[in-house]
Amino acid sequence: MGDPYHHGKTRDHDQEQEVIPPIRLDDAEWKIIQQNTFTRWVNNHLKKAGDSIHSLETDFSDGLKLISLATVLSQKNVGRFNKKVNFRSQKLENVSLALKFFQDVEHIKIVNIDSSHIVDQNKKLILGLIWTLILHYSISMGWVQEKNDGQPEETPKQKLLNWIRSKLPVGMPLTNFTSDWNDGIAVGALVNAMVPGAVSDWEQWTPDHALENTQKAMQIAQDRLGVAPLITPGELIHPEIDEMSVMTYLSQFPVAKLDQVARKPEPPAEPIATGILEGLDEFPKVNMPSEFYVNVFGDGYRPKMKIIDPDGNEVHYTVVEENPHKFLIIYTPLRYGVHHLSLSLRDVALGTTTAVEDASRTVEALPVARMCSYPDRVRVGDVVPLRVEDAMRGVVEVVVVDAKGAEHLLAVIEGPGKGVHTCEYLPNGSGLHTINVFHNRNPIHGSPFPLRVSDRHSFSVWGRGINSEGIRVGDVVPVHIDVKGPTAEVVDDLSVQVFADDGAVVPVKLQKKGSRSTFLYSPTKVGGHSVHVANKLGPIGQSPYKVDVLPVTKSRVRAFGPGLEGGMTDQQSVFGVETNGDADRLAFSIEGPSKTDIICQDRGKGAALVSYTPKEPGVYKVNVLAGGEHITDSPFVLEVEPTVAGFYPSAAQLICHENEVNLIPGEPASFQIDTRNAGACGDTPSVEVFDEDLNLVPLSGSPIDDGIYGYSFVPKTTGKHHIVASLRGVAIPGSPFPVHVRNPIDVSKLRIYGPGVDGPVKSQEPTHFTIDAKQAGSGAVEVALADKSGRAVAIDVLDNNDGSFTVKYTAPRPGSYQLNVVFAGAQVPPIEINVEPQVDISGIRVTGLENAIVTVNCQQEVHVFTPDGDNTRIVIISPSGSIVEAIIESTETGFRVWFTPSEIGDYTISVTYRDLSIGAPYLLHSVPDGNTAEAEYVVARSGPPRADLVTVTGPGLGPVIVQRSTHVSIDTTSAGFGDIDLFVDGPTRTPIHCVDNHDGTLTMYYVPQTPGVYFLRVMFGSNHIAGSPFQVIAVPAMLASSLTAEHEISESSFTSLSSGSSTPKTTPCA
Repeated sequence: MGDPYHHGKTRDHDQEQEVIPPIRLDDAEWKIIQQNTFTRWVNNHLKKAGDSIHSLETDFSDGLKLISLATVLSQKNVGRFNKKVNFRSQKLENVSLALKFFQDVEHIKIVNIDSSHIVDQNKKLILGLIWTLILHYSISMGWVQEKNDGQPEETPKQKLLNWIRSKLPVGMPLTNFTSDWNDGIAVGALVNAMVPGAVSDWEQWTPDHALENTQKAMQIAQDRLGVAPLITPGELIHPEIDEMSVMTYLSQFPVAKLDQVARKPEPPAEPIATGILEGLDEFPKVNMPSEFYVNVFGDGYRPKMKIIDPDGNEVHYTVVEENPHKFLIIYTPLRYGVHHLSLSLRDVALGTTTAVEDASRTVEALPVARMCSYPDRVRVGDVVPLRVEDAMRGVVEVVVVDAKGAEHLLAVIEGPGKGVHTCEYLPNGSGLHTINVFHNRNPIHGSPFPLRVSDRHSFSVWGRGINSEGIRVGDVVPVHIDVKGPTAEVVDDLSVQVFADDGAVVPVKLQKKGSRSTFLYSPTKVGGHSVHVANKLGPIGQSPYKVDVLPVTKSRVRAFGPGLEGGMTDQQSVFGVETNGDADRLAFSIEGPSKTDIICQDRGKGAALVSYTPKEPGVYKVNVLAGGEHITDSPFVLEVEPTVAGFYPSAAQLICHENEVNLIPGEPASFQIDTRNAGACGDTPSVEVFDEDLNLVPLSGSPIDDGIYGYSFVPKTTGKHHIVASLRGVAIPGSPFPVHVRNPIDVSKLRIYGPGVDGPVKSQEPTHFTIDAKQAGSGAVEVALADKSGRAVAIDVLDNNDGSFTVKYTAPRPGSYQLNVVFAGAQVPPIEINVEPQVDISGIRVTGLENAIVTVNCQQEVHVFTPDGDNTRIVIISPSGSIVEAIIESTETGFRVWFTPSEIGDYTISVTYRDLSIGAPYLLHSVPDGNTAEAEYVVARSGPPRADLVTVTGPGLGPVIVQRSTHVSIDTTSAGFGDIDLFVDGPTRTPIHCVDNHDGTLTMYYVPQTPGVYFLRVMFGSNHIAGSPFQVIAVPAMLASSLTAEHEISESSFTSLSSGSSTPKTTPCA
């Protein structure tokens, strides 16, 4: 196996290539260790220039760090390079400069790697390059070993291994740069050999303490010998360590110097400082700042420049310290011609200055190159001449980046004239192009320059056929091309080609109308497609367009209407949506030139009306999604036109008779559209009629009068139909208009039967009944079931697919229930259903509650007769809602209950057996003591009794609710002196209770016990007052929805059915 970084061996067996180890597994730990070691080696050298890297893979891609590394390793000037990198070409130039320097100046053999590998961040080849540099600078030429005459030349690996063996005790085994270094003993022996006594106990070390051994030896090597920790102790003892990492670390020992702590310190040598100029522009521009770097090799020095212009004057400069070893010099030449630059280094501590003889340079200041005027707006195919002047000495490069991001390097011709360069550019696509002009690899003033290119003829490409998503197999989709100001030749030259990803060609059909060409195609397979739109000059728009074709949707949701076909700014666009029983959640969004709010109005029964108002003209895309996916024909792509002055589409009207809203199949239907007030200027309305499946219904129409149009059609099928009418793409108010087509109906033939209505029905036991509409005709059947309190009962409807339906339900509790059925809009008489309890409660009764009005703080006694007292419960609730404490005594027939009402108001007494209510709940009305009378009340007023002046008001005059307390107020303030006699006659005895209000009025309370007609007699002075006897109707609580909204049965409790078709539908009614 070969070396992972060696890409070809030559026959001369180059020494630096021979030591490269074999390839190892890609995912092994050694690769991570090796990358870390190489990165530390690079940073150990770059820190001398105040620089560093984070990633070998990415940080060399622009060439700047690589040039800095070459400068530090060689201590030579690499040459001029691009300090500001904007383009790939500049990256390639920088990297090529560094590689060429290594090969031509440093004579390092670099094989099978070029600048593109480093710019493209090829980690494997970059690691190979760094290893080559380590071999050259650290292992091969870092130190010299003596050898005997006639001894063959050693490879770097053998050379390093033999040197280390010469330092270690005789007999200590050392054969490799991997496993022999895993326990730290070899490192300890080597450090002790170079710093005697520093690791005197290394011979007692054992492999069991490998990490501790290695940490100690490496720390002493760093402190006493200056050996940088290019590898961590944990990495060095890793069983997968590779020999290149170990060799990189150990290569520091042959050149290591014992520090001043050694036994015989030598006096410090006089520091030698030097510096080089880096990145110097040989042709700076007059009156333009120019920058270069001074790299100082030595501590405690600052650069001092002397810049002399052609007239002998010194040029001012600025020094910016980036780090102690790297300084940025900025100066601005003010004269044309040669400038002389010399470098000196000033010792900051001593204040002395030393000239750096080999750092003197000369540059020639030139005029600033400038771009002459050029046409900044052209058309595709136009030749754009470009001229650059004052570009003295050096190369002029012009790179144009087109609207798609592609780079075009232009051929530049020098002349005519000194410093003049010319070239031409031929744009082949519309959009914004940028012209980048470089003089000596630096952008000239103003670069990049904009160039706006438009199509030779203005094309607008739009339509559903170029939309990236939503198109499905079998859809016929359009691609519209609008040409503004075209000739017939240009229109004839347009083309659209559609290809599937497998290369199959999709047929395309062309339709023309005025300046618009519409190309239609229908994909036949799922997957990616590309749509190519072009004319004779090449692609137009953003061609090619990528389209993803999906399978046919399973969603039954459909959308239709003028708001999906066109529109006008500031006019409401409207379309309808039918879910057709699909329960998926709907979502709407609109994309276009202006932000547009969406208004969705629920029309019930799975229908919705959606509207939006575009504010700007242009192409809009309406997305309608069900369950997160596009429905059929979505997205809808349409064009909105500018507002037309004097056009008022909201003033148009669609007129039809009431009998034309509910139609019969086979019978003609007609309607009219009046546009006289719309300012339509002779525009004919656009009208279509769709059946329930959104198929077009044949329609005939003709003008009736000026601005009035008549239409007629004959529906063939039943179901909801839609009339879609618009003017100039704007919906006429109310469009889409729903009309219903039904077969003739006969409510009398609707049959409802089965044990669920005929009985017996038990609580908590499933039952069912049948609704047979086979003979009744076509119409919607709506069903609702509720108990006497108005609480709806859940029902389950099964379609028998023969015009009949089975309705299943389970009554949760005993009592009276009401079944309501509506057929084709007609109410069927309600059906009362009596639900019996599951258990026998006939033997349970309650006494002691006959008098519904009692006195506060007076003890009450109630008897409950029951054969099973353990499962019988009684609960008393006070007017404030708290449970009343009672005394309960068991008897042979059940139990006796005593309690004392302590609050004024209504008490509720509930008696249950096995959670089933026994009658009631019973009500007691507690009144104050000392203000009660039954049947008679004496009014003390002056004057004779006047019965005609007594008035009675209040809810007790009816209608009233059974078993709920009610009252009337009797006003005798103007009636004189007399007796009042009060009586309540009805189906059962009804106790009453009167309260004197001490102001000439009194309040009478009573509680009707059973439904029926009651008569309230009020007599004053033995004469009936006006209206007496009053007739009062008492109704059950379940029929009291007209009296109170507390338990109102809403329409949403109905289940809507459809009869008269082979596949009736069941949907909730809105």
